Amino acid sequence: MRRRNLPLAMCIHLKCLKCLAAAVLLGLPLAGRAEIACPDTLGVNQRAEPPSGWSVIYGEQAPRLSGVTIFDGQPANRASIKYTRRRQSDKELTLTWDLGSNPRSFYLQCSYERTTAQIATALPPGVRTCEVVYDRTTSYAGGGFSIKRMVCR
Repeated sequence: MRRRNLPLAMCIHLKCLKCLAAAVLLGLPLAGRAEIACPDTLGVNQRAEPPSGWSVIYGEQAPRLSGVTIFDGQPANRASIKYTRRRQSDKELTLTWDLGSNPRSFYLQCSYERTTAQIATALPPGVRTCEVVYDRTTSYAGGGFSIKRMVCR
């Protein structure tokens, strides 16, 4: 209901404040849940040392995301966790990790095609699941399906 003498922006602001107050009174969470995903591509600076008489040619396309691994603790400890669910259709393969609490933190490691470079980060507190959807109709030269989307939340 719009008050006569208040501009529209002020009415919208008051409505938002009322919704916020109702959420607090009902005990609803105000902040969104933590969400993290591997970057789709990774910039990599390669340096090759060709034999005498050879020259180096670098591709222009940045390496694309090709693999996801979840670790119990830091990746250097090599304690990777197997997915808990696997769904497959003609076009997609979905892997899901259901994560409980962990005193060491879970880590997300992202791998990329055409490079040995990998990146990793600790999953934020509150993240309880990670899902990766592979495109079964597209694969990389080294093997494996391309990743359509992935997210940990």
